[in-house]
Amino acid sequence: MNFQCKFAWRDLLQSLKRLWLFCACLVFGVCLVMAAASLYQMLDRVLLSDTRALMGGDVEIESSEPINQEVLNWIAKTGDISLTRELATMMSTEDGEFALVELLSADAAYPLYGELKLQPTQTLSNTLASKDGLWGIAIDPVLAERSKLSVGDTVYIGDLAIIVRALILEQPDRRLNASWRGTPVLISEEAMDASGLLRPGSRVEHEYRIRTTVDAQTWEANFVAQFPNTEWEIQTFEDRSERVAERLSQVASGLLIVAFSTLFIGGLGIFNSISVYLQSKRETIATLKACGLRDSRIGQVFIIQIAILAALSGLIGVLIGSVLALLGSEILAQDLPLAIQSTDMLIAAIAAWFFGIVTAFTFALPALGRALQIDVAHLFRANELSGHAISPRWRFASYFFAVLLSGLVLIAIPNVFFGLAFVVTVLICLAFFEGVVHALRWLSRTMEQRPWLASHAATRLALANMHRPGTPLRITLLSLGTALTLLVACTVIVVSLLRLVETTIPEESPALVLYDVLDDQKDAVNKVAGNFNSVTKLTLSPMVRGRVSGINDTLIRDITDPEVDWQDMARDEHKLSYLSGNIDGITIVDGAIWDATITQNISKNENLDFAFIMEDREADQMQLEPGDEVQFTIVGIERTGLLTGIYSQKGIQTRFWFEAIFSDGALDDFINAYVGTAYMDDQQALALQTELARNYPNIITVRTKDLIDSASDLLNKGTNGLSVISFISLIVSLMVLASVMAAGRSKQSYHAIILYCIGARISYIRRAIAIEYTLLATVVSAFSITLGLTIAALVLQVRLKVFEWDVYWLGVAVALLSSAIVFGLGALYLFQKLKLQPARLLREGS
Repeated sequence: MNFQCKFAWRDLLQSLKRLWLFCACLVFGVCLVMAAASLYQMLDRVLLSDTRALMGGDVEIESSEPINQEVLNWIAKTGDISLTRELATMMSTEDGEFALVELLSADAAYPLYGELKLQPTQTLSNTLASKDGLWGIAIDPVLAERSKLSVGDTVYIGDLAIIVRALILEQPDRRLNASWRGTPVLISEEAMDASGLLRPGSRVEHEYRIRTTVDAQTWEANFVAQFPNTEWEIQTFEDRSERVAERLSQVASGLLIVAFSTLFIGGLGIFNSISVYLQSKRETIATLKACGLRDSRIGQVFIIQIAILAALSGLIGVLIGSVLALLGSEILAQDLPLAIQSTDMLIAAIAAWFFGIVTAFTFALPALGRALQIDVAHLFRANELSGHAISPRWRFASYFFAVLLSGLVLIAIPNVFFGLAFVVTVLICLAFFEGVVHALRWLSRTMEQRPWLASHAATRLALANMHRPGTPLRITLLSLGTALTLLVACTVIVVSLLRLVETTIPEESPALVLYDVLDDQKDAVNKVAGNFNSVTKLTLSPMVRGRVSGINDTLIRDITDPEVDWQDMARDEHKLSYLSGNIDGITIVDGAIWDATITQNISKNENLDFAFIMEDREADQMQLEPGDEVQFTIVGIERTGLLTGIYSQKGIQTRFWFEAIFSDGALDDFINAYVGTAYMDDQQALALQTELARNYPNIITVRTKDLIDSASDLLNKGTNGLSVISFISLIVSLMVLASVMAAGRSKQSYHAIILYCIGARISYIRRAIAIEYTLLATVVSAFSITLGLTIAALVLQVRLKVFEWDVYWLGVAVALLSSAIVFGLGALYLFQKLKLQPARLLREGS
């Protein structure tokens, strides 16, 4: 073994120039696996390491009203309890700037789990206490940076002037909400009560966290048995853990699938690179065989070389992937309380490095086994090593690594369904592309024999190259076709979303969106808005919250269906409103909106109170159809409505996302708050926002410009991520294409020499190559356009409900332009590398 190691090392030092493609393909594949795995490890640690701390307790009970004392006494006997009240409101600074914040009132028991870290270090009670007549708050560092606040500054919330006494460095129950929904501000219970924000109609969430020694699921069952008819939302840390784990597994699976796809494409480059390398070593292999060295020992030499290259390339890929992971975590940390740790990267590094080594052997062993099967005489005569069968031993080794790689992929991808789907998809794609390759070979062979091509020798030669043995058609379709498909899909999706944010939304959206306008403030808001001459339209729609309690006179708590959690459905709260003044874009997908005839029939039916239409996702979850009679419970009062239609929201353009829209008059007895919009000049919108925040601090106002900026920023981050992924995949595919050209260069040069010697002109040979590459570019473009546009259409229209048909041509243009550049450069590369040396033909033609 000492001889093999020394020989392998010395030979490798002299052959590194021939193996740079091997290294590059593996480096880029491993770096994406490393980046994706590191981010997954970070999210897994932050979100799942201590779900109790993330939720703030073993059990959480959420209610829009305070829970009565009898229930609190029962809870107190079973464990510790902490109450946190949440209220969204506007906060102003001394500079006159306003920001949407989420007030969190904390009691003495907060937090039950985890540790709250403040800067400067102090107790929470000391931070929030009243000193010299001023209450204190602790704010998020993101809010401090955006509002240019520091410890000691004064801010205004409701009727109070409050001192910023600390920044929140770590908050155990911090929710990972998007930044435009309000950053958290910790305030004392007494200060919240004194703020003047708690008025009838104010939307206050009461969150009771419980710490108990009893099993959480058992505690929940006992609680529901004791208080069976409550409308409170109950969630255990185990429920939260399952939901977070499910969502995390989906996101991580998507990232890892992209990374493994790139690694698979790189594996094709590894196969070609090793094939070219072994082709250059055919005389060395023949000499060693002639000297009596067995195939197994020769194989050990090349296996050692592959292992060294894979280990070093994997290490470089891990380092580059670490940089990408750090950049990704920094971007996420701008909006979310996340930070990557060395342990996250260490686990990911080991996994990515091992994946690189297994991938290298999976794709290199077939080429090595084929090369070692060739007899000595053929090795001395031949100019290429293809066309020979692989021995059973090498075939077994190749299958073993292929199965090992597939198994590791299934283990690494968190979502089992995604993992199986990925492996099955790869196998289906391989079979599909194999069928396409056979079809194209048959077509090119058939076209070559057409009489009308008899006078077009260059075209016939190009068609012959499409179906000859060793054609690069299969690997070109797999590698470059996959990368261009991803590029086409990403281009169409990103451009569609950017256009939607930058053009469609500004034209259709109001300048200002208003929330929590109380009933007695409605006239005042209209009056204040009327003072601004640019206001062209002001809408105020009622916002009433209610729960579905029954369907067709059957209580949903009594419905038993293993596919639907009806108990949770009974606790879900829905946003209800009227059709008039509603700015949400809706489309009826089933049934119809009620008409005068239906309204008259309902007025004559003692069992029905109103007609309504419902949002499609909610209707699907509750298995509702037009014609169903649905019972709603609003502030303890039950009303029955006739479902006449089901509608879908207009996707990203929707502002309020009402789950149900009632016929006029049905909600009049329950209205105490409104949401609204103001269509006006953006500069005056800022002035109106300031005026409302100063006089009515409970009214939440959000400028559409701020929402657009936030959405654009989010899309830009997503675009940058997709661009990096697409760029790396395209680079890997280009390397694979380069390896294809390198693998076929010797044979193409040999054929070109023959043609040259029998009288063919160089221009004829180049024209044949140009035609061949044009055909390959056309085939690859056609498949990438078809698959890429299909993926984009499914994501945009089915998932996001965005219908931007006039951007699809960009996908076609990107595919055609990319194919033209890639194959054009490839043809120029071959033109430079084809050395027509007749003397070589005389030496090697025997």
